[in-house]
Amino acid sequence: MIEQDSIYNHNGKQSTASTQSRQIAEKFASAIGEFNWKVEYFKFCELLELEPGEYADEQYRYFQQLAESLTLIQP
Repeated sequence: MIEQDSIYNHNGKQSTASTQSRQIAEKFASAIGEFNWKVEYFKFCELLELEPGEYADEQYRYFQQLAESLTLIQP
């Protein structure tokens, strides 16, 4: 079970995120989501200096998964 208001540190002990760190995380997640909506595959390759191909396809899929995952956890 995931507790939304808590995170766990490297020792497995529960700690809470500061308001500032939550705001930064929310801005980051929002920016990744917005970038995902605005940038298509070839622009993604250009920005990351990747040649379109199998490796770039894989990286693009990973990025899309990241964006989707971050969107799911936003309040």
